[in-house]
Amino acid sequence: MSLQVPLCTTTAEEASAGAISRTESSNKLAKAFDETIAFQNVRTACSSPDGDGGVYSIIDVAIKTKVNNLNFVSTGLTALNFDPYEQGHCIHTRLCKGYRVATTVANSKHQGGVAVVWRVEAKKGQGKPNQDLESFQRHGPNRLSYHYSHGGTRQPATVAYLLPDTLEDLHYIQAAFDRFKNRCPPILMADLNVDLYAPAPDLRTRQVTDFLAANGMEDMLPHFHSRRRFRHQKTGYQKRYNPDGTIQTILRSRTDYMMTSPTLRHHFRNMQLVDPRMHSSDHYVIKARIKCAPRKAQRKYLQGRRKFPLPPITPTSPTFTQADQLFMELKSYMPRPKQKQPHLWSDWLSDHTKQLIRQRCQLAKSNTSTHKKDNRPEPRRLRKEIQ
Repeated sequence: MSLQVPLCTTTAEEASAGAISRTESSNKLAKAFDETIAFQNVRTACSSPDGDGGVYSIIDVAIKTKVNNLNFVSTGLTALNFDPYEQGHCIHTRLCKGYRVATTVANSKHQGGVAVVWRVEAKKGQGKPNQDLESFQRHGPNRLSYHYSHGGTRQPATVAYLLPDTLEDLHYIQAAFDRFKNRCPPILMADLNVDLYAPAPDLRTRQVTDFLAANGMEDMLPHFHSRRRFRHQKTGYQKRYNPDGTIQTILRSRTDYMMTSPTLRHHFRNMQLVDPRMHSSDHYVIKARIKCAPRKAQRKYLQGRRKFPLPPITPTSPTFTQADQLFMELKSYMPRPKQKQPHLWSDWLSDHTKQLIRQRCQLAKSNTSTHKKDNRPEPRRLRKEIQ
């Protein structure tokens, strides 16, 4: 008597659960290559009693919020001296905890100045970051533009800060936009000191709005749902206190923006407001997650930009400087090294010996003469005759 076991059929619930698990695993694999970019007004980046740890605490903010590219304004980093090319040299760290820092020179330590910190070293237990920042260019003391390459994509980016009492710096932002005129629309991260969503905008707000609309910029934060605490989507706040020290009221405003063209909306996976505790500021961090290709695409892009051997520097090169001219003049006075002479036969070898050496070399190169036992005596005879 045989026992028949009924076949186990897959129910609809199990099939849907398997489909959901496969979808979640594929989403996790896609999100593994995403990169994070953030923006914040830090009020000051100076290490002093009035500051809050300087650039070191700002890098701690990037580490705590898990951001690989943090752009911040109101640094207050002034110039110590100027070089012949009118680019300031600021007193700040250039590399700390795996992050590199690039900044502009502020006109005042109390206002202005922008900077960027981005990860260049691998995290513990992880690979190198899937991003790289290059081609930096300063546009005045409060604007900085660069190329943000991630996953093989070269995305232009601009960081800006508008002073609250003037709009004379708008032409600097326009110069940064004109730099990327024939490329992909840039990402604008700026503290404009205006509320673009004000119900009764003033003249300054209308001028800034018209400027952004003419360049095709749109705020990306309202496209995403914020958490309950930041549902208002206000990026800054000011606390008003009573005489006894208690908080009377909190005034919120929206002055920080992360903007780009509406055609690049699908590049953003998420955007949220974050309140880090590592640095004291009255502005929240705008953190965005950007879709990226796998790391091999970024590695292929970086390797394709390497040129070895390097091309010689000539007076017609775009990077030719006065130092290169002095080096070429100094090089012209140096004597030329002696050329290496090709190998010649020694004079003490006769023509008959040279002919025997050539015959033995030809026998050694051929496979039939070295592996067959019948041809082994011939190389031995030539060797003895040469000796």
